[in-house]
Amino acid sequence: MSPRFTSVLTLLFASSALLLAPSARAADAPAKAADAPAADPDAPGTPVPEAADEAAAPKEPAKDATLVADAEAGSSPVEVPGQTYLGVGLRYRAIIVPKFMMNLFGDGGRTVVAHGIGPEFTVRKNAFEYEFAALFTSYAMNPTPFKASSDGADAWEIVESKIKILYLTADFVWSQDFTPEFAFNYGLGAGFGLVWGDLKRTQAAPGTGANVATGDGFVPCISPNNPDPNFCGTDNNHYNGYTEPSWANGGSKPIIFPWLALQTGVRYKPHRNFIARFDAGFGTSGFFLGLGADYGL
Repeated sequence: MSPRFTSVLTLLFASSALLLAPSARAADAPAKAADAPAADPDAPGTPVPEAADEAAAPKEPAKDATLVADAEAGSSPVEVPGQTYLGVGLRYRAIIVPKFMMNLFGDGGRTVVAHGIGPEFTVRKNAFEYEFAALFTSYAMNPTPFKASSDGADAWEIVESKIKILYLTADFVWSQDFTPEFAFNYGLGAGFGLVWGDLKRTQAAPGTGANVATGDGFVPCISPNNPDPNFCGTDNNHYNGYTEPSWANGGSKPIIFPWLALQTGVRYKPHRNFIARFDAGFGTSGFFLGLGADYGL
């Protein structure tokens, strides 16, 4: 069986306008009104000017000043333009590697859900943030028939994965705020993962009712030529718990893996010291759904 399938497994593994409407007195009063003598302010019946006419009315607070006042009120979630906000917390991501993605390059396989968790640190300013994270992820897969698409039926193997990856990533996320508490997020992520753990391969032979096209019903070979010499060949030593070596040892199992992703989600900040996120996206590892919770510093 071609060893290139192992690399495939890991790869899969408002603004608004202000309208002003000032009132004005009529400018076309009769000409004779202009010729009338000025009223004597001491004459009886002459109206006395209101106090409001003697002093200008107080101005409304500026919008930015209001934002600053709200943001400085202990628990307010309001973020002041131009100010930097820091946060530290945890993230979880469920990375989904669908069977159909495996079948783009090989036969067999199954849908795998890799669970990842780790710390994150965020830097946010003017509705844009950097999210730096370390994510420990397990790509465990139960024994499953698999082979390269170009190989024949005699190349079926039973593959078991205990691979783990530590991702070191940076996300670049923009926000579209709806309220101080809710925002829609969108952006991208980049980074790399350090790979370790076992990838076990065992030659397989058809059992009772096996399907040579899909690998269903195939069972591990006991030893070369046993139980079926047509499938349990001597062209390799994939028996008795054989483990694929890494690149460092001349094998085909990667030791480093790229992380590239497009993502979107929702941000919720009910308090100045608490931020929660729901993330969703797609990248080099497959689809993912995620949750994040940060404490605002």
